[in-house]
Amino acid sequence: MAESQLTLTVEERAFLVSLLETAQKETRIEEHRTRAPTYREHVVHQGDLIAALLGKLREAAKK
Repeated sequence: MAESQLTLTVEERAFLVSLLETAQKETRIEEHRTRAPTYREHVVHQGDLIAALLGKLREAAKK
């Protein structure tokens, strides 16, 4: 997979983290409410992507 670099201000990074944390909470709720297995897999995958992005943003903030 191709990698991309993105330069963010502190404010932009904080906004993205906040937005992703909200999406992560909503995804967890959606996962628990979902009965259809294929849609549930989709929701779980989205949750995994959100968690990965949050990890990258938090790691970048430490540097």
